[in-house]
Amino acid sequence: MRTLLTLLMIVAASLSPPVLGDDTPPSSLIQRTERFEFHSHFWLNLHHFLYRLAQQPEGSLIEGGRSLTRDEFQQLAGAINGYRETLADLDLLLDDRMYAAKRVLIGLGPEQPPHHEALDADHRAWLEAAAPVYRKHYWPRHDLQNREMVSWQLQRVREMEQPVLGRISELAQQPWPEEIIRVDLSWDSNWAGAYCTTHPIHAVITSRPGGPDNRWSPAGWLEILFHEPSHALIDPGRSTVGQLIAERQGMEDTGQLWHAVLFLFSGVAVQEALRDDGVEHQLLMVSEGIFTRYHDALFGSSDAYVAGEEPLEAFLEQAVGALVEKQ
Repeated sequence: MRTLLTLLMIVAASLSPPVLGDDTPPSSLIQRTERFEFHSHFWLNLHHFLYRLAQQPEGSLIEGGRSLTRDEFQQLAGAINGYRETLADLDLLLDDRMYAAKRVLIGLGPEQPPHHEALDADHRAWLEAAAPVYRKHYWPRHDLQNREMVSWQLQRVREMEQPVLGRISELAQQPWPEEIIRVDLSWDSNWAGAYCTTHPIHAVITSRPGGPDNRWSPAGWLEILFHEPSHALIDPGRSTVGQLIAERQGMEDTGQLWHAVLFLFSGVAVQEALRDDGVEHQLLMVSEGIFTRYHDALFGSSDAYVAGEEPLEAFLEQAVGALVEKQ
């Protein structure tokens, strides 16, 4: 069974306001595990679909546009243009307006109109205009992919979640919040293919097996699944890692060293769990060239800490020192 799941995987292959998840209609729920809750939500997927198309240059061909009637094409094009003019340049994670929209949308049922004071009249109109077109021509395929991704990965997630989350907590020296981690699957996400807000934890992850550019390694989606919630344990301010880096950096700017450490710890935890199951996995920060600025500083000093041979303080002191010296 594990071999089959591995083959399927290869083939398939920061304080925030509260997320309104408690009253989310059950129709979006795909599966629950001990630590995760997976959703495929119509309005959130539509929001990300419009956002991605709006980031393409004006006049670009609309995906699947030839199958639309003239009226459907005009409805969808109007919504895309509205997003392009006002929302496409906003960051899904960092912009307050986009965060508020995400909070509102996950609280809606699939047939419930997006009427909420957090969404301005134009935004509501774009969503309502695009909804019937998206529901007819795009949503069945996107929803199926969301559900199939969870199905392909579910058994391995069940096997890995406790050891991987425990290992990340051990490495970060930070306990996990006692809450279920909500994960929304979306065919389209942001440029990185995933993002996460915390308190409570809510991750949005693409259901494309290879990520937004189809370059993720076979187990890359699993690493991202565990990476994103780890933002609740490692951030530049309140976390153990963030505070230790700040204490050691002096007057130097270490940039996103904390985020590179997060990639390292979550990647190592997934790598170890997969290796125990006979699967080799290269860390995404290596295979995808993520945060290469920090590679020498981290990989030159992390082995002893990961092996339990030196304290976190010593590892981070070496990493900060190597980074500052390189600058």
